[in-house]
Amino acid sequence: MCADRHKELKLAEVACWAAKERLTETSGHARELDIAVGREWKVKADKLLESVIIQKLRQESNYSILSEESGFHKGEGKEYWIVDPLDGSANFFRRLSIYCISVGLWRGNQPILGAVLDPHNKKLFSGIVGERATCNGCEIQVRKGLDVDPLSSVLCTGLPAGFDHTNKDLNNIVSLIGRFGKVRMLGSAALMLCYVASGRCDSYWERQIRLWDVAAGLAIVVSAGGQFKLGRISDDFRVDVEAACVTSLLVSRIDAK
Repeated sequence: MCADRHKELKLAEVACWAAKERLTETSGHARELDIAVGREWKVKADKLLESVIIQKLRQESNYSILSEESGFHKGEGKEYWIVDPLDGSANFFRRLSIYCISVGLWRGNQPILGAVLDPHNKKLFSGIVGERATCNGCEIQVRKGLDVDPLSSVLCTGLPAGFDHTNKDLNNIVSLIGRFGKVRMLGSAALMLCYVASGRCDSYWERQIRLWDVAAGLAIVVSAGGQFKLGRISDDFRVDVEAACVTSLLVSRIDAK
């Protein structure tokens, strides 16, 4: 099984790099806005990259695939790929450099492995749960030996397109994130999770984000020695998610104090 997981991780990484090559070839056209409905922005790259990733995965794997743009593709077995072809579409559209390509493998509600490619900085984060996480082949770990006081920590978060932006919910968020020393909203959930996995940040929390935004990143956080907590996944794959270098920095733990 160990050898199989390494082969599967390599497949996820190859799919990410193939998508990056397509992005390079079509960068001008790919930046064009395809859909803008309310707070949901899509660019042409979303579908272009998805087709490349699914084709690569299908060449060597018969698992089912859940992908942001085209939904669920039925396959065999209990494991399934979760694909976000371009996490941070709005950043990419506005030429902000924080966006990525994300491929994860899950079984039920548990991550198995993940690959997240940052095309702009040419950094590939990857990991297998129970083994290790790497960035461009070098091992990464969550931040260790830190003061677990939230005021000494950096929280990553965001306001997903599907989040209910009522005054009550926004005030609740402010009351929670205000307990951390620093808060960063970077526009790519997958990359923010990779920053937790590599010790650049300490905690991550978002409400009602889509599963494909976080699937690969969560696998990498756990592979790097971190913790995560997942809420109930809705029929349209929205979910409350949190991850941290230590359990005490999970937002739900802080809220309970």
